[in-house]
Amino acid sequence: MKTSIASAGNMDPHSGAVLARFPIPSGEGGLAALLQTLGFSCTRCGECCRGESVDDHLVLVTPREVRGIIRTFGDSWEEIAEPFPFFTSHGEAGFHTFEWCLKREGGRCKFLGKEGGCGIYPARPWICRTYPFVLDECGLVVYPCPGLGKGMTAAEAEAIAADLRARERFDREEEDRVREVLAANPLPPGRVVIDGEGVKVLSWVR
Repeated sequence: MKTSIASAGNMDPHSGAVLARFPIPSGEGGLAALLQTLGFSCTRCGECCRGESVDDHLVLVTPREVRGIIRTFGDSWEEIAEPFPFFTSHGEAGFHTFEWCLKREGGRCKFLGKEGGCGIYPARPWICRTYPFVLDECGLVVYPCPGLGKGMTAAEAEAIAADLRARERFDREEEDRVREVLAANPLPPGRVVIDGEGVKVLSWVR
């Protein structure tokens, strides 16, 4: 059976926004071949940059990505990112969350242009570079997107596959840094963000 979004036999009705999951074919080039079969071309619709609820289409970013945007465009941290909006209590008077999100204004990423372009495209985060795809421990995860099913060349598929592998390494490195931070630092009172750079009290964002 031809692999496609429509024919996916492993649709997961309990996976929220996930459209489909696919095992990655073995052998060199297996991921790129799968991507080319699925097909994708960005339509610049901006749907992935909008959200109706507080947790809808959040763009999770790491400190390295925020600082990359700062270096490229000169914006301040406060102009670019805000804490991931879900906090967990710790101790008697503490609340913590992990990592950051690109700021949103009016239910959309503040960097989304009026005609669907990205205002930080050269320094856009990995999650934006690889959407609607991501790799997890089971294979390739596909999210809903109007660009799915559109023609893709072998070179385009190989480029996306390379980005997905690079993102996988980047995310793993950040997760390792966060574990090291947690192991080495007690969580203080107040509202704090834990990321790969340290434990940051929200009154301090450089």
